[in-house]
Amino acid sequence: MQRLFELFATLLDYPSSTLADAAKECATLLTPQNSEASNLLRDFQELAASTDLGRMEEIYTGFFELNAVSHPYVGYHLFGETYKRSVFLLGLKERYAAHNFAHGAELADHLVVMLRFIAVSQDAELVGELVRDALLPALEKMSGEPAENEPAEEEPVVHQHGRAGYQQLLRALQLSLQAIPQAMIVA
Repeated sequence: MQRLFELFATLLDYPSSTLADAAKECATLLTPQNSEASNLLRDFQELAASTDLGRMEEIYTGFFELNAVSHPYVGYHLFGETYKRSVFLLGLKERYAAHNFAHGAELADHLVVMLRFIAVSQDAELVGELVRDALLPALEKMSGEPAENEPAEEEPVVHQHGRAGYQQLLRALQLSLQAIPQAMIVA
């Protein structure tokens, strides 16, 4: 399971030349236990393999950084820009420090940071808590459509396809997290 979530972190990080290979490996790991998530990852792999890196970077930026619906900060989706998010960030930092996990320059609630943490954490209770109380609720919001009040923009087909690819990737992650043994997720 550790390798699976490290791969998801790689896939959801800023694109690199290893994106298609990581998607293929992740889909292969999921095939025996979650064919729906595996199929979504294979679709994403096709997108990554058929799209040059510069275009994938544009798609990533448009999807995660310029779209509030899929902003990659878990605390933002749970609490908005409120004091509660600050408390959440401090709690994550404390947990990371207690487990000797360095999250680098990125905020502690960044989706990729949280995935890297659960990939290496040996604390099943904490992983279950983060999945149940933070990641799954945030992914539910992130995998939605843009709000109706957001202006409709004409996008090139490749960008629409890319947005769908990243939505599928988020859905595959959501399905994978939901499949974590209930003993880890139940309070």
